[in-house]
Parts: sequence; structure tokens; C-alpha cells
Amino acid sequence: MSSSTAPTIPRHMQAAQLARFGAARDVFDIVDDAPTPTPGEGEVLVRQRATSVNPIDCRRRGGYGRKLMKLRGLAGFPLVLGNDVSGDVVATGPGVSALRVGDAVFGAQRPSPQGTYAEYCVAKADDLVAKPAELSYREAAALPYAFLSAWAALKAAGFRPESAAGKRVFLQGGSGGTGVVTLQVCKGLGAYVATTAGPAGIELCKSLGADEVVNYRTQDFAEELSGFDFAICLADQAEEQKMLSILHRGPGAGYGTLVHPLMPLVDEKGLLIGGVQAATTLLGRRLRQALRRRGYGWTLFRPDRAALELLARLAAEGKVRAVIDQTYPLAAIAAAHEYVERGRSKGKVVVDIA
Repeated sequence: MSSSTAPTIPRHMQAAQLARFGAARDVFDIVDDAPTPTPGEGEVLVRQRATSVNPIDCRRRGGYGRKLMKLRGLAGFPLVLGNDVSGDVVATGPGVSALRVGDAVFGAQRPSPQGTYAEYCVAKADDLVAKPAELSYREAAALPYAFLSAWAALKAAGFRPESAAGKRVFLQGGSGGTGVVTLQVCKGLGAYVATTAGPAGIELCKSLGADEVVNYRTQDFAEELSGFDFAICLADQAEEQKMLSILHRGPGAGYGTLVHPLMPLVDEKGLLIGGVQAATTLLGRRLRQALRRRGYGWTLFRPDRAALELLARLAAEGKVRAVIDQTYPLAAIAAAHEYVERGRSKGKVVVDIA
């Protein structure tokens, strides 16, 4: 609910800062004197109630993408990681009219050296929407970044919400933090969804509406599935050929992936050589699929207000729920990272900041 009374904003805040790249237990500093950021043009300041740990946070903590991030001014220290926003607007910058002080919001912050592992964060007003009353702050923190990352891959493959009903979608790793929300959104739009999961995640995927769940420990999904419109890689690019093999023949099918060699190539070989090599690889693969009249794309997280509004609507309608595996306080962020890195979480790992 909105309020016209502006809250008192402290000059300093608690934040989990990275002093350098490395192992979680070695590089995080929990400080109480980080400067509270100030919103600029088109931005709002949010009092964070919760955020979450995404696998990309763990990779960035280890130095993944550092060369590209450095070129964009996003790799200096101290560095605050995190992208999921869930809290209350406490100040607005110039040019903001859609949000007001007191609004409960959620969304995903664009890459920034001052992320969301903190009591306060700044985000573009266009990257946030009203938090559905049906979601707690913790639940809201578990959804946006993971979903928007997968949504970019779905769009690259050719998936469109207006024509989703009846489409056959394969999601690799349906019980992971990205899979659980993407599975529900696709089902909420009327798609037929198949996915893979380990023994511990099979019932979870079924409870979320998956039409078929393949146990990757004992079955080969490429032998079990066929005739799909879209295949989305969420975890392991080594299975790309298998995912392409289950797509139907003819126009309209597509493949999208969040896992690709762009960042590793740039980190290893530099922006020029690595970037050219990545672009050449992508172009070659895209052309091969175009000859089969298929979509093909590598994607990264991308802000998308329309998609975020869709997510909020489906959550309000009860078609999407948050799946939270573990919750940690901000002071235990290193332990949260270590848990995510074990790769066994079912759903999201949330950080309670309130």
C-alpha cells in the first residue's frame, strides 16, 4: 500500500560486499557502513526485504565475466552482488511517476556494482512492478531474475505468450531455481511441458504441472521425447544436440539457451578475439538451424517489463507459486552461496534482509 509520508533513510546500510574474487567463505565482508545509494533519473530506492542467490552470482563471485563487466564499469571493489529486488519504495528519482513511496515492489535489477545483497538498492522504475499481495517478500524475491533469464531464452527460441497454448515445451532441469518458475509460467499460458529432474525433484515438477518428467539419472530424454516446438537449455550446454534432436521437423520450432561460451571465451581470450570467436560460433549454429527453419539463440538476463507484469498476474491468479528450498540471513550469505554451488537445491535459495 502506498503512503505519502517519506520514511527516514539512513546514510549508511548493511551490505554483503566482495573484497575480491574467490571462494565464498574467503571474500564476503558483511559491513554496516556501506553508503546508502541515491536514486537518479528514472530510478527508485528500495528498502530490501529479501533477495535471492542465483547461480550467476556464484560465478561472478569467482570472476566469471570479469573482463566484460570491467569494460562496463561493473567489476570494481568493493562489489555488491545480487539482482532480485523485493521490498518497499522509500524514495524516487526525477522522472518517476509510475511508482510512489510506500509501494511494495518486486523485479530484477540490471547488472550493477551495487547489487541487491544490501538493505537498500537502486533500480530502474521500469524494471519493477507492484508485488502481488498473494506473495510474501521472500516469495517475490525467488521469482524475477530466474524467470526473466529463462524468458529471454524462450523468446529467442520463438515462444510467444499469445500463441503458447498447446505448444510443446521442453525445459532442461525443471526442479532448479530457474526451472520451477519457468515451468509454471509455460503451464499457466497453456503449454504442454516436459522436463528433466533427478529422483528428488520428480514429484516437485509434477506438482507444478509438468506433463512429463524424465529422470535424468536413469533415462535419456532424447530417447523418451520427440515432436517438441521449443527446447530450452537451463543448465548443461553439453546436451544441446540432444535438445535439438527432440524438436519437430519443419518451421516453427526453436532452441534457446542460458548456458553458452560467450563469457568464458571473453574471459579467456579477451574481448576482441573471444568476442569474435563467440560471434562466429553463434552465427554458424544459427545458420544451421535457420536452414531447418528453426529459431536459435544464446541469451543473458534481459529486463522485460511486459514479462514481469505477466509473472505478477499469473502469481496473483495462483498459477505461479514460489518454490523456496532454503532461506538464509544476509550475514550468512557465504553459506547461501556454498549451498547453491552444491547444485542440489530444489527451487530457490532466498536471503532474508528484513
